[in-house]
Amino acid sequence: MSHPTPLLLKTPRAWFAAGQPIEKAIHLLSDGAFKLFVYLCLQARRDTGTLETSQNQLAQNLHKSRRSVGAYLQQLQQAGVCRAQMTQNPHAQGVIEITEDYWPSQRSPLELTPEAESTYVAEVKKQFLARACVHSSFSVADERLARQWFEQGIPVEQIEHTLLLGCVRKYVAWRNSQNRTPIASLRYFESTLEEVSAQKVDPPYWNYMRARLERLERLWLESRPPQPRTLDNPASRQPPVAGVRDSPSPSQTPPAPAHRSLQRRS
Repeated sequence: MSHPTPLLLKTPRAWFAAGQPIEKAIHLLSDGAFKLFVYLCLQARRDTGTLETSQNQLAQNLHKSRRSVGAYLQQLQQAGVCRAQMTQNPHAQGVIEITEDYWPSQRSPLELTPEAESTYVAEVKKQFLARACVHSSFSVADERLARQWFEQGIPVEQIEHTLLLGCVRKYVAWRNSQNRTPIASLRYFESTLEEVSAQKVDPPYWNYMRARLERLERLWLESRPPQPRTLDNPASRQPPVAGVRDSPSPSQTPPAPAHRSLQRRS
């Protein structure tokens, strides 16, 4: 009785166990997202199921635009195929991890490199301090919370959506009550993060919210009272003009209230 000849792989280093997860992904993902998934499977570390890469690298290797790669990556995350910790900087490297249900190998615990964590925290800080309704120096407590989110595997994109929604609600609350109390801590957004994490929202909604944020933030800045002159600022000291007295700035008309549906805590 002859024994079957064992299969020999021509390139064992490039081999990937394509089983039921691949078959499931075929019916779940669009063609572009499936192509990205297969690429990630072939390039990811076998011991962790992760790949350190940037949006530019993915776009170049897949011969796709950055915008298309971003949409495919978002589809993979919404389908539960992978988790991504990418920054808004297309040149900066992030980490993409294929989830347990779609990774065929037994893997070691994910290694969180200090470089990836620092990049993540820096991006959260940048987005947090970029808003006009935030008055903060990004304290040690804020940095600790950002690192906690990194360890939990919360994607930077999800943090961006959280800050976006939280700040829009802040501006709407200001428009309704004229309360200009600024946001002083990253912890302000914790409940909003839980809300965003529990929902799956289509990308067009976030585009709408970005446009709304820009408009509300512009109104916030335009209505900000002028800064008083101080003797500590030499540039603000102007010689008096004979016969002319300083007069107070005209009061500004309060803007009309925004729609109540987005009103939350101020």
